[in-house]
Amino acid sequence: MPENTPGPVVRFRPAVGRERTYDFAQLPCPPLHAPLAAALEARLAPASGMLTLASADTYFGTIRRFLSFLSMQDKPLACLADVEPDHLYTYRELEGATRTAAGIGRELAQLCRLLQDAPYGSLHPKVWDLVKAPRKITGPMPPRTPVPLYSQREYTALLQTARTDAARITARLTASAQLLAAFRAAPDTLGEEELATARLLEVMDRTGRIPHVEGRRKQDTARLLFLTLADAAPLFVLSLALGRLRVTEAVDLPAQHVVANGHVDVRFDDRKVGPVQCTWEVRGEGHDPLASAGDFYLLLHRLTARSRRFSGTPQLWNLWTGRSANLSGHAPLSRNSVSPLLHTWAHRHHLTADDGQPLTVQMPRLRATAKALARG
Repeated sequence: MPENTPGPVVRFRPAVGRERTYDFAQLPCPPLHAPLAAALEARLAPASGMLTLASADTYFGTIRRFLSFLSMQDKPLACLADVEPDHLYTYRELEGATRTAAGIGRELAQLCRLLQDAPYGSLHPKVWDLVKAPRKITGPMPPRTPVPLYSQREYTALLQTARTDAARITARLTASAQLLAAFRAAPDTLGEEELATARLLEVMDRTGRIPHVEGRRKQDTARLLFLTLADAAPLFVLSLALGRLRVTEAVDLPAQHVVANGHVDVRFDDRKVGPVQCTWEVRGEGHDPLASAGDFYLLLHRLTARSRRFSGTPQLWNLWTGRSANLSGHAPLSRNSVSPLLHTWAHRHHLTADDGQPLTVQMPRLRATAKALARG
């Protein structure tokens, strides 16, 4: 949600202690804020008998975690009625990977109580039936339908478009790096316009800051030397397709790696599945780095190196976002931002499905298609 955008605020005055406010402005999935704020307000009403500050904090924590989960879905939710039973089952599965059965049981019970208090008619009818009996959610997982695959035409269009964009991104940053190197080695060989650009690049490379340039947006200046959010979508499509990784694995890839015996080895702990080891072949010079997982990883490592230096974080995916914890403007790619970026990217390129409708980039579907094609 954009910074400084107002959102619902729920106030709670416990029987003992000061008033506490729960501000939804910084939470993801803005279309769901109003009905969930109304549900929380109903939960915190004196008539509910729930008068402790700790309980109120717990309910708000449940809302925050559930909205964070929903923000990672491939299809953005336009209203609370878009939440379907499968969302609740998947949330149970995801949270259950890191919590005890009792812990996830309490979480789901609280979520169900909140959803019961949502405004009348705001829930999907099947979700309403579930939240009235939370044990239906905490019970055995229902059979999951297989992830549908993209057609050959759809998948080819996605990858060709992503490779075209990725090649332009690589060419842009490579040209800037070469200009910066020439400026530092022999500035007298550069023309006046090249010198002006090179001085700008030198300041950005040395400080990480983006100077103000009259008539140019800050992100356009940053793009001269750094990856930005506008670059993330095509690169992420290739990361999923070439590496055949889960979304969490792709986002959590570390920069630390070992290259030996013609392979790159990457090891890390995925927050959902635990220890992960990826070993990819490196074809090296003369081969297209946008066509194989190992070479693409090393290319992405190079493209993100400058932002990683200023963010100080170990993740592979680092870029200039304009926001960061250390105020440098450089930060790791957020899982919550990936799906909206992919949606915008596909819309901008007018990608279409076989039925003529706009093509939606669904990350599990992309990975499933890549895996199916790899099996032949």
